[in-house]
Amino acid sequence: MDLEILIAQWSGKLPPGFVRHAVVQLEPPRCVQPRCKRPASLKANGEYAKSCEPCRIRRAKSCKRRRAALVAEGGCRRCAYRKRLEGDFLCQRCRDERDIERAQKRQDAIDAAAIDEFAAQPERVHKASDLDRGISPWNGRPKREASAAYWSPLPDPEPREEREWAKAISDTGWRYRRH
Repeated sequence: MDLEILIAQWSGKLPPGFVRHAVVQLEPPRCVQPRCKRPASLKANGEYAKSCEPCRIRRAKSCKRRRAALVAEGGCRRCAYRKRLEGDFLCQRCRDERDIERAQKRQDAIDAAAIDEFAAQPERVHKASDLDRGISPWNGRPKREASAAYWSPLPDPEPREEREWAKAISDTGWRYRRH
C-alpha cells in the first residue's frame, strides 16, 4: 500500500494530488411546492434550495404577513406567537433568551479582553512551580511539626567507662597503647 494513502487514511485528509470525481447534475431538481414546475434556485453556497426563487419569496412574504398580524394582536415582537408581558414588547421566554445572549456576549467580550491582555504581555521564561508537578495547596502534604521530643532536653550521656557493652570481651586495647 502507498504510504501517502495510508497517511491520508489515518489523518482523514485527501492525499496530495487527489482529484475528486466531478458530480455532473444535468438539470436542477424541481421545486417542492405543490403545483410548481420550476427548477429549484441556487443558494449562496452553491447548493440547490428545495424551492424556486418565486416560491421562496412568496412564502417569506406570507410568513412576514402572518407574524405581523400576530404581533398586531398582542404577540411578542421576537417570536410573534406568545403573548407579550405587561408594558413590554417581548414575551417572558424571549426576554430570558435575550438576557442569556447578552450575558454571553458580555462574557465573550471579557474573555477576549483577557486574552488580548495576555497576548500583549512580553514573552517570559516559565518558572516551574508545585502546580506543574500536580501539587496544590489542597493535596500537598502538611508541613512537619516539631514533637515534644524536639523541645525536651536530651538525657545525660552515659560515661564511656560504664559502657561495657561497647567493648569486646577478649579485647585488651593493645592497639591503642604506645610502648
